[in-house]
Amino acid sequence: MADRKIEQIREIVSGIAEPDEIAEVDRVVGEAKGRILMESKRGFWAGKTPCWEMVRCPEAIKNDCPASKGHSVACWEIAGTYCKLPSGHDTSICEVCRVYKRWGDGEVIAIKLDTTGTTGSAAAETRTKAASAKAKGGK
Repeated sequence: MADRKIEQIREIVSGIAEPDEIAEVDRVVGEAKGRILMESKRGFWAGKTPCWEMVRCPEAIKNDCPASKGHSVACWEIAGTYCKLPSGHDTSICEVCRVYKRWGDGEVIAIKLDTTGTTGSAAAETRTKAASAKAKGGK
């Protein structure tokens, strides 16, 4: 995958000859560096591919989902994400999600950030269900 990207970059850069084209490439590289530096300050997601990229969320869903709002916790720890609808707290989908499988390290799924405005009881219930499932041998 990395080799393919490098080859694509070489192909794009090989056609650049004019000063304004070089300036545009420099601008784009500068923006990318800025995004990388900002992402390194994003807590849990620092150095990781975010969930909305891994599952290729459509732009409209990504923009409405609290997971893409710059929180420094994992998506499975945020209530109200698009994946947890309709209740906003149902983490059962997380257990089979490729994002959790890649980055979750098999830890019990617990809501740490409630963006739904509901009381803590729903979040506590989710944690209890997750702990119970883990104790029974589930993930």
